[in-house]
Amino acid sequence: MPEMTAAAADAFLRDLHVGVLSVERESKPPLAVPIWYDVDESGNVIIWTHGGSLKARLISKAGRASFTVQRETVPYAYVTIEGHTTSAAADDSTARRIARRYLGEKGGDEFLESNPNDGSIVITIHKDKVRSLTYDE
Repeated sequence: MPEMTAAAADAFLRDLHVGVLSVERESKPPLAVPIWYDVDESGNVIIWTHGGSLKARLISKAGRASFTVQRETVPYAYVTIEGHTTSAAADDSTARRIARRYLGEKGGDEFLESNPNDGSIVITIHKDKVRSLTYDE
């Protein structure tokens, strides 16, 4: 069960997956939620969410998060990014890029029309640590 090379882990992360975002919270188990994402040119994970959401509030407080993507079929594999986070007001191009990544051009544009960008933020999870595993031979 070897780790992936850095290049293989980056390529796997850039493939289309639904990720699982995990963030700590006081006096409760960590919050873990499935989420759409994209990857920037440096290999950091970018998520688009409403600034008032529970995940956004927890990430703002913690200043760090973990993010996992996996292949659910044989040969199984996963990549986890652990890192510090930064947030900024969402711009239409980032929101559009993420929506189109999952829904295609037409579906992504329709999704954005029905989900206004008001109050949205973009959170970047900087890849301080990368963990991976693959059952590929």
